[in-house]
Amino acid sequence: MRSYRARQGFVLVTVLSMVVVLGLLVAAYFFTTRIEMTTSQANADSTTGFYAAEAGLNLRGEQVRQIFQDYNRPSGTSPSATAPCTGSNLGSGDFACTDYTVSGRTVRTYVVEDPGNGTGGSSLTIPPNEQYAGLNALEYTYTVFSEAIPAGGTRPEAIVKLVFKSRLVPLFQFTAFYNKDLEILPGAPMTLNGPVHVNGDLYLNSDPSLQIDGDVTVSKRDGGTGGDLYRRRKDSTACNGTVTINDGAGGYPELYCGSLGPVAAATLAKYNGHVQTGLDTLTVPSPDQLDPGNSYWQNADLVVELQVDGSGHPTGIIVPNRTGGGENTALTNVLKTCPARSTSNLAYTQNSSSPAGTAVDWSNSFYDNREQKTMTLLEVDMGALLDCLHNHPTLFGDSASGKTDINGTSLGGLVLYFTVAGPASGQAGSGYGVRVRDGATLASTVAGAPQIKGLTVVTDQAAYIQGDYNKDAGSAWRPASFLSDTIDILSNRWNTSGWDARSTLGLSSRSASPTEVNAAFLSGTDSTGGVEGVSGQGGTYSGGLENYPRFHENWTGTKMTYRGSFVSLGNARHADGPWHYGGSVYTAPQRDWSFDTRFSDAANLPPLAPRFVYLKQQRFARAFHR
Repeated sequence: MRSYRARQGFVLVTVLSMVVVLGLLVAAYFFTTRIEMTTSQANADSTTGFYAAEAGLNLRGEQVRQIFQDYNRPSGTSPSATAPCTGSNLGSGDFACTDYTVSGRTVRTYVVEDPGNGTGGSSLTIPPNEQYAGLNALEYTYTVFSEAIPAGGTRPEAIVKLVFKSRLVPLFQFTAFYNKDLEILPGAPMTLNGPVHVNGDLYLNSDPSLQIDGDVTVSKRDGGTGGDLYRRRKDSTACNGTVTINDGAGGYPELYCGSLGPVAAATLAKYNGHVQTGLDTLTVPSPDQLDPGNSYWQNADLVVELQVDGSGHPTGIIVPNRTGGGENTALTNVLKTCPARSTSNLAYTQNSSSPAGTAVDWSNSFYDNREQKTMTLLEVDMGALLDCLHNHPTLFGDSASGKTDINGTSLGGLVLYFTVAGPASGQAGSGYGVRVRDGATLASTVAGAPQIKGLTVVTDQAAYIQGDYNKDAGSAWRPASFLSDTIDILSNRWNTSGWDARSTLGLSSRSASPTEVNAAFLSGTDSTGGVEGVSGQGGTYSGGLENYPRFHENWTGTKMTYRGSFVSLGNARHADGPWHYGGSVYTAPQRDWSFDTRFSDAANLPPLAPRFVYLKQQRFARAFHR
């Protein structure tokens, strides 16, 4: 009996012990699970906080990139490194503390500029094995600090920083840079001696041969589509001629006709990385930056406006105020005193009240057979205007650049903005334009006048270059460019009295003479079939790169010499007549065209050269001490 009770007691003790152990195990399990859940939640919060803080880096980096893209530079002061973004320690301008809300967190950011940026950043040649190797760029270094603070909290979940470089790459370092589909279909042998870039799709064809010496890069268009290279026409399935591209090793492998679809990456491998497709989109200025009131208008050294009344009749030329609107009467009166160099070779009948003619005038006697209308043109005698600017430096009085002479180096040289203000200014088929003559040598002939550093002509309307422009004569060459809605070329023969009257006659009455233009071009261009990103859709051919400048004469057998760079940021917005060859419009010249290799040196670029801007990460750090 006693043994039985002893055994019962032992069992009871054992059961109780097991219950206690089991309870401890259950408690330990719940405790461990709670720790794991808490740890998991903390890890999840930390991860979310990290990505939120990283988003802050990206937002501030893009803000810096966009400032450069708009032809400005970040400015302001950073907060002190001791307790930044607290109290009054907030910094100012583009470097100030800025809060964002990301994933339910307050993301606090600020920017610090590297003192090595100095007044103009640092110039570099992009190293080999990087995209856009060999191109010149300006580089600025910045550090972004970012921390994520949870809702209701005071301590950050994640602290990160990013050191990055903002690289500014001028577009005029490319033979051709298109922010749209690009088609190249030369009717005579053509060699492109510089790099080619496309945001969209690239179509290469020839009749009979096309050779590209520079790198070829094809990025996706904005929105993520495209980025393909095709060996054929866009408006049909035809594949003709011979296309060869430099492989960087001394060879020019042929790009053969084959599939109608995009050229495969395996096929492009033979170019050793000198032909790349499917790249990220390069963000470029929008065409509306050429419009009055926007960056070029604001930054120009001189703005001249032809005013047109509600009935379409020109009423006169003014220098507008760039703040407050209206006319700067004092500057207008100065401009009116500037005589033309000569009126004996005017293609048009001058409309100035001065019998001797003026440096800036207007006409409505030129019939554009492509636009199928008589154009109202602001007329510019470039040589006479440079004389005027030297003799009357007060004309720079309304300029943001602070120039006091024509050889001023701010902006890289002179920027002259011309526009026509009338009821059709913002419309397609406006019928307005700017014609520039007497620009064979870009210099003032006034005794003692300094040499200009460079010259950029900007207009939101069509630009017509009449006769030789910046004709290459060694040291007389100046970095020059035209930025306009479209680019039109009129030959030296148009420098004849009353020649505009021939614009309504047949091509036999408009035979061109040899002409030379040395300037980078940025303008709108046509799209095959009027659409982008659709291959083989038929429709009217855009004219391709070979017809980038518009012609208005019979050029058959006549040489047109060109050295420069072709940039297109989209379709023409005002001069929208479709490309048409022959008939009453024009016949093609003998094209002696090439990329101006002087633009490969950033010191030789025209003033306010457009650029794309990209960011290059240098260092990234997480969980650091300020």
